[in-house]
Amino acid sequence: MRTTLLVLGAGQDGGSPQVGTGTGVGSPRTASSIVVSVDEGPLVLFDASPDLRAQDARVRALGHGAIGPNPYDAVFITHAHMGHYSGLVHFGKEAAATRSMPLHAPGSVISFLDSNQPWRALIDEGRLVPHAVEDGEASYGPLTIRGVSVPHRAEFSSTVGYSIRIEGEPWALYLPDIDSWTQWPQAEEVLANHAVCLIDAAFGSVDELPGRDLSAIPHPLVTDTIRRFEHLTTGRRMILTHINHSNAVADPHSDLAIATARAGFEVAHDGLTIGTHS
Repeated sequence: MRTTLLVLGAGQDGGSPQVGTGTGVGSPRTASSIVVSVDEGPLVLFDASPDLRAQDARVRALGHGAIGPNPYDAVFITHAHMGHYSGLVHFGKEAAATRSMPLHAPGSVISFLDSNQPWRALIDEGRLVPHAVEDGEASYGPLTIRGVSVPHRAEFSSTVGYSIRIEGEPWALYLPDIDSWTQWPQAEEVLANHAVCLIDAAFGSVDELPGRDLSAIPHPLVTDTIRRFEHLTTGRRMILTHINHSNAVADPHSDLAIATARAGFEVAHDGLTIGTHS
């Protein structure tokens, strides 16, 4: 059995380049999302980004999953910021017209969707069947997925990362958004428990967005992440994702990217594929 994790998008919510900017650092990136597939088994989507239609074409081109009534066996949403749930519109009657597809998310995300159109219609019409991640882990074939609560701006909902396990053993952690590592005391323990960690790397410098106060949109700086977790790079893959269009780490020739690589970290890109045999 082979399990494959495909990075559909490695950009921050607006992708790179963002609307109105024309250019971004490094190669273009769509909004953060991954899919996990098992040979002859389930196909599970993590975050439904606004770029889902283009990302789904990558999934099909690589031969992951079968085209059927539901394009995925389940979708897991981390939180209710625009880059992580707005692609759900593609599951409505105007598009894929899914039938009873499981939707896993924090209860506050489900309440947000159920209180606002067009998302409520997806639930009322039975296209998505919501399950609160606080109610326990979910299993799809050999995959077991567990929500991990993390601190992040809660204008609309709480936020989780996802621990993805294969036959009960922790394998991959998908954590595209967090305010800061200091606000999450369990950070090192959780990261150390996974062989693959895809973690928030939105910004490389507090000065990279002139005119914007980054304290209003907090994320750990890449330099802070490297300093805290460089010792964890031995024996596991530490992969930076959710990269803003302004972040120098997206340029492989930048000083920040070179320092990141020397510290043993990887920088995610759209189409990055990670596989394991078990």
